[in-house]
Amino acid sequence: MITNCLQISDVPQLSPCEYTFAVNAITKKKARIWIDVLDADTSDVEKILDDLNVKGLIKRYCLESHDHPGFYPLKPLSLMVVPVQIDEQDENKLDYMSLLISCDFLITFRKSNMARFQKDITIKETLELLPDSSIAGIFSTLLMGLSLDCLRKAAKLSDNIMALEEQMDREPTSVNIKDISAKRFDLLALESVVQGQLPIIEAIVTSNRYPITSDSTLEYLIWTAANLKSADRKLEWLEHIIEVMRSSIEAYGQEKTNRRLGRLTVLSMIFMPITFLAGVWGMNFEFMPLLSLKNGYLVALAVMIMISGGMYQYYRRKGWFK
Repeated sequence: MITNCLQISDVPQLSPCEYTFAVNAITKKKARIWIDVLDADTSDVEKILDDLNVKGLIKRYCLESHDHPGFYPLKPLSLMVVPVQIDEQDENKLDYMSLLISCDFLITFRKSNMARFQKDITIKETLELLPDSSIAGIFSTLLMGLSLDCLRKAAKLSDNIMALEEQMDREPTSVNIKDISAKRFDLLALESVVQGQLPIIEAIVTSNRYPITSDSTLEYLIWTAANLKSADRKLEWLEHIIEVMRSSIEAYGQEKTNRRLGRLTVLSMIFMPITFLAGVWGMNFEFMPLLSLKNGYLVALAVMIMISGGMYQYYRRKGWFK
């Protein structure tokens, strides 16, 4: 488990502090604190909640609802659980981040490899990000970052799908159904994150509930909802593109199968007269046409070749072998 403790000043700006100082400041309400907890298990979460004297129903929700997205408006604390993506070996997987909010502190529980829009923001640069020095300012800034990450991933996914579509237009055989399914899996994973965050953000904006929102942070939340709506519309469009690509691949495969069956049918028709003649001349009768001729066997072969060759040329001119 990794614990990052930050104090927000009146500037507003974040500055690092020790965990013991953060706990003391929260219990005595001497400062506004953000505790960012990474890779914590249930026992770690329970210890932190005990240190902060968090008890009752809100503690139980924190321990049991870490993977159930939603907003839990309790008093005096509120709990919010939102789906996020984690970056793991070039794969995007779904996970959840919990935010425990009050007017004096914010605690976030998340994975250390959670996808973020910007991972290298310095402490000084937080002065340009935070709308005010309240906990709502940190809260709205975090949600804005999550929405921007969704936009970035939607744009990257769009580039990949468009590149795959261009490759398919140039050479249809170079793209298979597995490539399409992999992109659809990435799309559905991101879509579940966007559609999991958007209703919660819209409800917060509508309720305008203190201490989660304030006059200066409401604009951040409105733009967060707008970012998520934009990402949701793009993902909806990309899903339509993927369905069209899948239909095209299936149609191309069906056409290829039909073409092969057509060729087999033509070959069967070409060899049908030969099979008929072989069956007739293979009958066990004493008197058969051409049997008494000296070159009857060669004549029979010539007749078969002429019939087959003629039928082959006929079907070739009709375009059955293209």
